[in-house]
Parts: sequence; structure tokens; C-alpha cells
Amino acid sequence: MTNSPHESTHSDSGSEHLDRGDQHQVVSGEGQAGPDETGPNTDRVAGSFDGTGLGGEIEAAAGFNASRAASEGMPFHAADSYDDLLPAEASAYAQAETVCGADDRVRISPANAAPWRFICQLIITMPNGAGYRGTGWVIGPRAVMTAGHCVFSRADGGWARRIEVIPGMDAAARPYGSAIGTSFRSVTGWTNNGDQNYDYGCIILPTPLGNTTGYFGFASLSDASFSNLLLNNSGYPGDKPFGTQWFNAGRVSSINSRKVYYMLDTFGGQSGSPVWRLANGQRHAVGIHAYGGCPNSATRINGEVFNNMNAWRAL
Repeated sequence: MTNSPHESTHSDSGSEHLDRGDQHQVVSGEGQAGPDETGPNTDRVAGSFDGTGLGGEIEAAAGFNASRAASEGMPFHAADSYDDLLPAEASAYAQAETVCGADDRVRISPANAAPWRFICQLIITMPNGAGYRGTGWVIGPRAVMTAGHCVFSRADGGWARRIEVIPGMDAAARPYGSAIGTSFRSVTGWTNNGDQNYDYGCIILPTPLGNTTGYFGFASLSDASFSNLLLNNSGYPGDKPFGTQWFNAGRVSSINSRKVYYMLDTFGGQSGSPVWRLANGQRHAVGIHAYGGCPNSATRINGEVFNNMNAWRAL
């Protein structure tokens, strides 16, 4: 595989991140295929896949108040017991994810239907031996998207040593088993600079688990397409029993070129979870959830992030 000048990569071969770019050049710190040439007014979409399984709407989740979600966030502006594992963001990051106002999260159980089985509990082991929990989501046969700080933490020695990926986990139930990832991707904006605008990464699995579970689509949306958009989020929060998945939804609050903000309820441990729209039966992630503060926020899938995700999906 050939790496772009501004992509960071790590695998079990022991290679470290690459950064061959001109340090004086104004770059995004990402860019698998160079700058986003489509501009801010164009939507780009990579489709979702429901998988073979084992036998702009809000997801149908039992007990969730969809009418409340539709009004929140307006107006718009352009193995063993793992209960003691800390959220991945606990080591060195600002503002853990936050419950905003009344907590109306609902548990997804069972979690073996689409899209819940695309979402994964992560058990992260860092180089210094620290153990964390996080959330990821399948974007291709072997690619699992997550936050950059789930795969790389300078405070804990750099790249994760290993990450166990458990799709559709529901308490003790592991309907699709699990896979151990030791090959990771991120971007130099995160690994070199720790810039929260570039806090995203990917786990490359040794087997094509996504062909069974299915996987999310993703989209780089124009600013106009975000106006009053309904967003969905589900993940594995640290304030709930380990391995239980929890859902929330609401409208986007605001955006900028690299972040999406919303009042969806989240909690530490949901770092790396998908923020997606549901439209015409297709689920397109538009952000990678990473931070709190009410509004909580995701790294926006802009054109450059989209290019990297497309490349990672193909691995």
C-alpha cells in the first residue's frame, strides 16, 4: 500500500506514522487524494450495505421520543469484566461527552439488526498497558471507523497495541464474535499535532467481518444539506453497563468546515461512534463523534475525510 504524504499509518509490522510532506506547506493534514476538489456546495455519498446477517429520518428505536428529537438543537447555524475500563478520551482529552438536558437515551437490545450490528464495542490496549473502552463502526469489509484518540494516544505511548472489535455487542451477547485489530490508520493532524479537528482514525481487521455484519455508508455533505438535518447516534457509553448500546437522535445545531455540533445525549466511551442521517433507506454517516460540551461534536466528514475513508474501505 502507498501512503499519501499526509496520512499516518500503523500496523503490526511495527511501522510508525509517515509524514513526508513539506512542513511549511498549508495542508489539511489528511488528503488521501489531495485537496477536496468538489467544494463546499457538493454532496458526495458512499453507500451503506446491510450485510448477509445471520439469518433524513430517525431510526426506529423502541421507547425513543422522536417528536422531541425533531425539535431539539434548532435553530440551525451554518471477555473478563471490563466495567473498570475508562473511556478512551479519559487520558488526555478535554470535555468528555455530555448528556444535554433530560437524558432520553434508549437501550438497543438486541443489537443484531441493521444498523445496530454495524456499531462495535472497542476494548483498547495502549502501549503503556492502559486499557480503555470506545466505540467504532464498520465502513467496509475490514475497516472500522473510530476516533483518532482510540487508535493513537501520545499520553499512552502512541499507537494502540491492540483493539478488540465486538460488533452488535449486547451485554454478554456477542452475536458476531469479535476480531482483534493491530493495524490502524489516522492522519498527521491528529498524530503529530493533537488537533481535535482531525480526531479520526480507522482499525483494519484481519478478516472481512463487515461482509457479514454489513456497514455504514458515509457522506460529505454541503453546508446547505446540513440545515435542520436530523441526526442519529448510537454507541457504548461508559455510564451504562459494559457492552450495552444506547441510542439518541436530534437536529444538528451548527457546523463549521471540520466539525458538526448537536445536542444529542452521549457519554464517555462513545468516542468514535457514528453520527448519521437516514434517508431513503440508506444510512450515511456525516461525522465521527468525539467530544462533549453541550453542544457535543463530531469530526465532520468533509471531502478530505471522505477520500481517506473511501481508501480505508477498500483495504
